[in-house]
Amino acid sequence: MKRIKLFFFVTSLQIFILNNIQFSGYINPYYYIIFILTIPHKTNKISNLILSFLIGLTIDVFSNTYGAHAFACVLISYLKIIWTNRFNNKEAEELLEITKLSFEKFLIISTIFIGIHHFTVFSLERFTFLAIWEILGATIMTTIFTLISFIIHKILSSKKHEKA
Repeated sequence: MKRIKLFFFVTSLQIFILNNIQFSGYINPYYYIIFILTIPHKTNKISNLILSFLIGLTIDVFSNTYGAHAFACVLISYLKIIWTNRFNNKEAEELLEITKLSFEKFLIISTIFIGIHHFTVFSLERFTFLAIWEILGATIMTTIFTLISFIIHKILSSKKHEKA
């Protein structure tokens, strides 16, 4: 039930608020990928990929991006699964349970996955190597703004866990 609430919260936030915020004309924070990164390590791999596809497809439908978000979401979900399989269960759980990470590890892992996601989305949207500098610029700037939203999420969720 908690995952369903998060799914609807992040997609609604992305579709109705964040997609309407444009910094410098094209920089748009993609907060919704927090849903993918917070999918518990113990979730079935197929379910993980399906949930990632569904959230990406939902964003695509409302953003007119023709599958770019769905592809990027499935890609980072798959990379998260591969990364998890490289470690034993205890190490993987510690490394990929975003809500339990120290701030430094959270920042590093989030930056990696956000960067991969954004580079993939912008590459698929523009689909030309002639725009590589534009793609890299948009990736870096959007990654920074998305990371800021993740940091806010981390701070708020840490305070929430401290009260519990």
